[in-house]
Amino acid sequence: MIFINSRGFYPNDRSDLLSLIEYSFLNKKYGPGYIPKEIKKEKDIISGIVPHSNYNYLLPNSINLYKDIYENFNFDTLVIIGPNHSNLGISLSLLLDDWYTSIGTLKTDILFGRKLINSFDIYEDPLPFKYEHSVQVNLPIIRYLFNDIKILTILVKKIDIDKAQQFAKVLKEISEELGRKIFVLFTGNLLHHGPEYSYIKYEKNITENIKDEDNYYINKIINLDSNFIYKNTNSLVFCGKYPFIIFIEYNKLFDRKFDLYSHISSSEINGSEINVVDYFSLLSYK
Repeated sequence: MIFINSRGFYPNDRSDLLSLIEYSFLNKKYGPGYIPKEIKKEKDIISGIVPHSNYNYLLPNSINLYKDIYENFNFDTLVIIGPNHSNLGISLSLLLDDWYTSIGTLKTDILFGRKLINSFDIYEDPLPFKYEHSVQVNLPIIRYLFNDIKILTILVKKIDIDKAQQFAKVLKEISEELGRKIFVLFTGNLLHHGPEYSYIKYEKNITENIKDEDNYYINKIINLDSNFIYKNTNSLVFCGKYPFIIFIEYNKLFDRKFDLYSHISSSEINGSEINVVDYFSLLSYK
């Protein structure tokens, strides 16, 4: 079992963590204004994109999407795919251990994971997960919403479009073979701007310019243009690059629609443009 260290992204204390998640649902500025308790099944959900960051930024950008994931719950396994910031290990790695959060345990779909290992160039490797936060920071929210689902955690270091296409097809094929409905949650951030990231492109109207540029990227994702994302983004300052490419290729396999839930930069929350990270959340459904 993997014990998650919050690493300062969210409170370690169980009570404080629960209070923060519930406050975010109840917050009418960024959230729905209520805690979801009823499954409505108004959308046949396929996949989503959420950020990974400190909860001051993650929750305002993802809480409405998480609300809709709960209210349209229709899956057996939640596959969560995030970037491998450490670049340790191979291109694609997964874990077959269960995850322990201060809210409770998330069970891993070991059978799905083993089928994936046997069907594709992906291996179990705990090392990159030891130094990664992209997947882990979203797990307490998932555990808060769901008691009984299984998950499968995957990290992507680097992938080309052909391999992303093949991987997306294998995910769908294993889901059909096992008779398991899956929801695939991708985690990635948009542009990182400022001295902390060694990337300074704008001197004035920084937030506005970053968001304008990222709106263009978001539209390319919605239009399923993986070739543009692959050729025109740098994973060092656009860390969602490779998860977004898989997201695009996975959604090409379905007759899908998209809803954009948020696009809020760090500067719009903390008021500082010295270092800015841009975030968004997106849902695909039938």
